[in-house]
Amino acid sequence: MKLPLHERERVVIKTREHSRVLRQPITAFLILTALCTFALGYLSRDDLSDWLANNANVWMIVSVVLWAVLILIWVVLPWIRWSRSLVVLTTERIMFRSTYSQGQLQSVGLFTVRDLVAYAKKNNAMTRAGTLDIVMNQGYVRVSHVPAVGYFRSLAMETIANLRNNQSAAHSETTNSEGMGA
Repeated sequence: MKLPLHERERVVIKTREHSRVLRQPITAFLILTALCTFALGYLSRDDLSDWLANNANVWMIVSVVLWAVLILIWVVLPWIRWSRSLVVLTTERIMFRSTYSQGQLQSVGLFTVRDLVAYAKKNNAMTRAGTLDIVMNQGYVRVSHVPAVGYFRSLAMETIANLRNNQSAAHSETTNSEGMGA
């Protein structure tokens, strides 16, 4: 996917939401598949009651169709939403599109960020995934399921410091050049 970058803006890091978002769809797939295979196995038995044995083929088709519809809703669609999720740090802003948003790419300019707060659970030491709160003057924005949230925060804070240093250097150059010309 092409990102809408400004003229001199560069990507620092680009990632997806952490794959732990897919735990629920994977669990749903396993449970639905087990239930469908159980139903198909039960309906293929020879010792079914008469009313069920007469319509066993129809119930098998219904079971498979129901399995397919539920897999589409509970597994495939969440996986597609996850594959479209995005967390990007550029030299000027943080852009993100979460799994559960309306599909809109949202962005926060780094010049408006006062602080970044990273939350990661202690039992999550392996993945270090967590939530990033972007604190601004008028509130905050929460970005969930950021992989290696501590590292992402440190990169963002470094980028913010570089951006502010570059702006102050450009401002002092402008002030010095105006003072010499007068």
